[in-house]
Amino acid sequence: MKRSFTRTVTFLLLSLLCLSLVAGCLGRTKPPYVMDQYTLDYAAAAVAAGQPAEELIRVERFAVAPAFNSTSMVIRKGPYRFDTYTYSRWRVNPADMVTGFALRDITRAGIFKGTYSWYDSDLSRYVLEGYVDEFCESSGKGLLSVRITLLDTKAKNPVEQVIFQRQYTHSAPMDDSSPDALAAALSAAMKEFSGRLLADIAASLRQGAGK
Repeated sequence: MKRSFTRTVTFLLLSLLCLSLVAGCLGRTKPPYVMDQYTLDYAAAAVAAGQPAEELIRVERFAVAPAFNSTSMVIRKGPYRFDTYTYSRWRVNPADMVTGFALRDITRAGIFKGTYSWYDSDLSRYVLEGYVDEFCESSGKGLLSVRITLLDTKAKNPVEQVIFQRQYTHSAPMDDSSPDALAAALSAAMKEFSGRLLADIAASLRQGAGK
C-alpha cells in the first residue's frame, strides 16, 4: 500500500515539474519580430515639354554591385566595413528599384514615342543599360552611384552604338541614422539622378536628330 502511494505521489510530483518547465519555456518565448519594408518615394522631375522622338526605347534591368545585391539596407561604416539595419529591409532589390523608377520617369517625360521594359519589346531602337555601384548610407548621407550606357542599335558598329556612357553619383543628407532617414535621402538622390539622366537623354536626341 505504501509502495503504491509513493509511486502515485512521485508521478504527480514529476508531472507538476514537467508542467512547470513547459510553462516556463513558453513564457520565455520571444514574439516574432516585425520586418519593416521600405522603398523609394519621390515625384518625377519635371522635363520641358516637346515633341517626342518618333522612336522607341527599352530600359534593361540594371545590374548591381555584389555588396548591394540584396534587400538589406546597407550602412558603409568605413574602409572595408559594412553593416545593415537589423529589422528593416528594402521591399525589392536596389537594381529593380532604380530600374523601375528610371523607367517610370522616362515614360512620364514623354521623350520617346514608346518606352518599354526589358521584357516588353526587342524592337526598340534605343536601349538604356545601367549598373548600380553604390546604394547605401555613407558618412551621414544616402549615397547613390549609377553607371549608365545609352545605345543606338541602328548603328551597325558596336562602338558607334554607344551614344554616351556616364557615371552619375548623387547624395543627400540624412536627419539621423535610421531606415526612414536613409529611404528619404536615397529618394532625394534618385530624383536628382533621374532629372540629370532625362536631361542628358533629351540633349543626345537633339544632337542626333536626323541621323
